[in-house]
Amino acid sequence: MTEPPRRRVPVAAEQSVREERRSFFRWAAILGVIVGIPLGVLGIPPLLNVFFDEPTVPVNGAYSEDGLVMWVESWEVDEANPERVTVTLRVRPTEPSTIDLEGFELELSKGNPILHKGLAEPLVIEAGFEVMMTLNFDLSDAEEGAEPRALRLADPKVRFALTEEDH
Repeated sequence: MTEPPRRRVPVAAEQSVREERRSFFRWAAILGVIVGIPLGVLGIPPLLNVFFDEPTVPVNGAYSEDGLVMWVESWEVDEANPERVTVTLRVRPTEPSTIDLEGFELELSKGNPILHKGLAEPLVIEAGFEVMMTLNFDLSDAEEGAEPRALRLADPKVRFALTEEDH
């Protein structure tokens, strides 16, 4: 005689264990989302800045990497036109280098940074030559009372502090 096919009958204890596992994973997913979103938005960017932030060169300091030695010679606000800031930057490459003049920006104490509106073509400098660049920034669109804090370069990514308290 052939036996009828057997069916597994779930035991009540086995079903309750499965239900507990499902419940645990549901709560874990909900807590993961609740904790993960604020951590990702608020916690990870400062953590990444610790490891990958641009180096800040203090006042009277020099940046010397990527085949370049750079320093801010001086900066001044034009007395005749207080909305104009002039930053003098010295560059001495140890190997042939290209500097994009569109990559300069002036960081202010409040408001958005001011981009340098320079030449469209990058500046090519041969090794062994020292170049003095005069960068003019127009602060007419800046917030009232905003003062220059730092000069930023996009490539190489570096920040030159213009004031003692900002490095």
